[in-house]
Amino acid sequence: MAPSVRDLVDKYRLGFVDDPLPGHEQYQGMLAIPYLRWAPRIGWSVATMRFRCLLANCDHGGHRGGKYASMPEHPPRIYNTLALLDDTDDIGVTEGEFDAITASVSGIPTIGIPGADAWRKHFREPLLGYRHVYVFTDGDRAGNAFGELLIKELPNALIVPMPTGEDVSSLVLKHGKHALLERTRT
Repeated sequence: MAPSVRDLVDKYRLGFVDDPLPGHEQYQGMLAIPYLRWAPRIGWSVATMRFRCLLANCDHGGHRGGKYASMPEHPPRIYNTLALLDDTDDIGVTEGEFDAITASVSGIPTIGIPGADAWRKHFREPLLGYRHVYVFTDGDRAGNAFGELLIKELPNALIVPMPTGEDVSSLVLKHGKHALLERTRT
């Protein structure tokens, strides 16, 4: 049985910025995407936040950095580190939080990197113990560059390209999760 939207919101602790704190007005009306981490003594905590504009056809002129915004002075981090705790031989990597959620819900534990140019060398280490690291690349120039970078960084990387103009989320929305799973079997 597929998880409900409420289940996904709860699991990933997604939120909406309705009444921002002073100094955070630029995030009003945006989806809040927490980067969660687990510590045995304190439980879940938020390492950082990213925000996404929810307006259809928004030109993002009122937002810093386009449809996504990160907390100032916060370096790129791995999203959905919970996937690293799954007992599996394979893991996925996407460029983006929603694609990581979509691939995970589709049956492939997946972490997300907050953009094609946000990869950092220290992200490599937790991925080296897997049989396969499926690098789900968006069907655009940035996605191709992301895949080329990771294939050089990870000896266990397998590029799984999306069709031109598509990403993991749009592929699954149009064709179902089986379309994504099939791409990992070829």
